[in-house]
Amino acid sequence: METPPILEQLASDCQAALAHEDPRAEVHRLMQALFADPGALASQIEPFAADDVETSPRGFRLGGEHIVHLSPDLTVMVLDTLPGVEQPPHDHAMTAFIGVFEGCEEQRFWTRSDEGVVPTTGRLLEAGEIVALGTRAIHAISAPDHSPARAVHVYLGDIYDIDRSVFDPDTLEEHPMTSERYDAFCRAR
Repeated sequence: METPPILEQLASDCQAALAHEDPRAEVHRLMQALFADPGALASQIEPFAADDVETSPRGFRLGGEHIVHLSPDLTVMVLDTLPGVEQPPHDHAMTAFIGVFEGCEEQRFWTRSDEGVVPTTGRLLEAGEIVALGTRAIHAISAPDHSPARAVHVYLGDIYDIDRSVFDPDTLEEHPMTSERYDAFCRAR
């Protein structure tokens, strides 16, 4: 996938927002403006080709991933989430914004308590909707059975260079995040 100009502009605007008095609020505002017309946004972002979507060692096809921008203080990416896989609970250890521009992303949430990690709420993130996740948020994503979800994820940090956790979906035991462990915790739907 080639980075479309609209996402190059988002990355540039988000970089400028980092110097803002309230970077989180400014990035949220940018995302709201970008996702005001999800159909127009979707028309500017080419879908991933079938050969762009890798198959994991355990045989899961989670979806496409394209990095728009990666620096120590900002990651911007396009993610397609394919139906058929329930991805495991995980955290980001940084502020994150997810905006869906096509399809629907199923979000499940957990919180830390004295007893460990416990499930809380869930919601469907429809095209045009944005969710902001705080630094302590624990969530998992899936696409409903009928269609993929296409989204832009913005992280206020380098999502690939931070210690974070993934949770066993059966026991909710916390583990250091690795791609191998993430794959091991995926479940077929």
